[in-house]
Amino acid sequence: MKSLNLKRHLGIEGQLKKGTVKLYGNNRKEYVNEALYVPGYGWVPCSRKLLDNFTTDSKDLMLVISDAEDSNRPITSDIWITLENKITVKVNW
Repeated sequence: MKSLNLKRHLGIEGQLKKGTVKLYGNNRKEYVNEALYVPGYGWVPCSRKLLDNFTTDSKDLMLVISDAEDSNRPITSDIWITLENKITVKVNW
């Protein structure tokens, strides 16, 4: 699995276009999922983490791409867009 920051790793800046994609789960069950259009990657489904705190600003987003050998590969898609992993540190002076 690899994670790529849209701005830092891919040079993508600005707001992304919002839409939907169809995903297929077990037994070909169909799901409609929110998605963002990522240049060079097309329509990429949004993670639940992103949907809970939604933005289209590329500086806050990253792609998570599964490899064929990943043991916990998602059934519905090998690529997702999600919020950038950020760590908040509280300092008490």
